[in-house]
Amino acid sequence: MFEPDKTKSLIWTIAGGYLLYLGDQLLTDWFHGRSDYPVASVVIGLIFVAFGGVLLFFAWKKWHADDENNQQKENKEQNV
Repeated sequence: MFEPDKTKSLIWTIAGGYLLYLGDQLLTDWFHGRSDYPVASVVIGLIFVAFGGVLLFFAWKKWHADDENNQQKENKEQNV
């Protein structure tokens, strides 16, 4: 039903977005003084943002590479 590579990229996209969201919430709570543990909020928030960004970057890179490969296949089929 689903291609494994695209499913993996979709999961990375969702996970990366969620980590960015959680990191943003932690940092926003710290910034507005609503955090009970400010140091932990900043450290964990930055870690979540970093990992979320990395996951989104690799998912984007994978999607872009797949599109490029599909275009190259189409071009080869048209030239044959």
